[in-house]
Amino acid sequence: MIREEPPVAARRVVISRVGGPDVLRVQEFAPSPPASGEISVAVRAAGVNFADVFCRLGLYEAAPPIPFTPGFEIAGEVAAAGAGVTGFRPGDRVLAVTRFGGYASRLNVVAALARPLPSRWSFEEGAAFPVVFLTAWHGLVTIGRLVAGETVVVQSAAGGVGTAACQIARALGARVIGTVGSEAKRETARASGASEVLVSPTYDVWDQIAGMSPGVDLIFDAVGGRGLRRGFRALRPGGRLVSYGFASMMPRGGLRNWPVLAWRWLRTPRFSPFELTFKNRTAAGFNLVHLFDRVELFEESFRRLEEMAASGLTKPWIGAVFPYTQAAAAHERLQSRGSTGKLVLAFPEILEPVARVTDQQYKQSP
Repeated sequence: MIREEPPVAARRVVISRVGGPDVLRVQEFAPSPPASGEISVAVRAAGVNFADVFCRLGLYEAAPPIPFTPGFEIAGEVAAAGAGVTGFRPGDRVLAVTRFGGYASRLNVVAALARPLPSRWSFEEGAAFPVVFLTAWHGLVTIGRLVAGETVVVQSAAGGVGTAACQIARALGARVIGTVGSEAKRETARASGASEVLVSPTYDVWDQIAGMSPGVDLIFDAVGGRGLRRGFRALRPGGRLVSYGFASMMPRGGLRNWPVLAWRWLRTPRFSPFELTFKNRTAAGFNLVHLFDRVELFEESFRRLEEMAASGLTKPWIGAVFPYTQAAAAHERLQSRGSTGKLVLAFPEILEPVARVTDQQYKQSP
């Protein structure tokens, strides 16, 4: 296969130290060639996630030592392929997930964790898709076992994962009750699939839900905190509570406040196995980054998600696109809780031009 030598320098955004958005720095670096089983991607867009903010604050347990480049998902063009890679060639448009490093104009990713970018999608849409839809699918389907006719409560329904979860749940035939933190987010949640939308700055909506439904089958929660206990009580027998985030612990400002964090941590409920058994309810949690080694799970989940997207049942929901040089502004927007949909960083093509390979060149290459 034809392999392209990487350029002398690429650009990446680095968390230089623990702190507010201002600790994000743009650096030049010399990219390494892809290893066996990897592809080198000229990144055109990268997704921004709450996990990136927790990394910057030093609150993400799975993060590598600082300084490092955050980012779990990218979209771009294949620039080179490592040994053993036969499914991609230079110029192919792809999206991929990665263990950190996504805020960079050039990145080597495991080929098994990359997929062709749908021809009708922009790079920004590609970067807005993998993490939020895989998170929503794993929580709702793999763990939550959501089926048609059930009622699901999607907390933070106007965010990146929330809009993906509402679309998936609606496509599966479930009744979707979405919760949002402000009136300005109501229409986003409704447009993404929530049949009913409840507004509460604290996401304490359980009295309202009790008047709407005798019990819910599934709660998909990114808020965390003491509200988990009230949500758990709202489940009918056989109900499932799936937690995947702790937005309630996110500092509003740029820095950590250890006393406040400790207080919120202490108020987070713990679930006894006796309680789970006697009430016939499930409480579960997950972190998507720990599933990237499960290639078979990734491939099956992505296959189902691609089918939904191809059928027009789901689509990436982009809230805003920022130049990579304004990564700090993207973090500020996300941390302010004022954003809707997915935030994306854009990398201009002039940073990493790609020499595209024709079909004839590809067939003749070694």
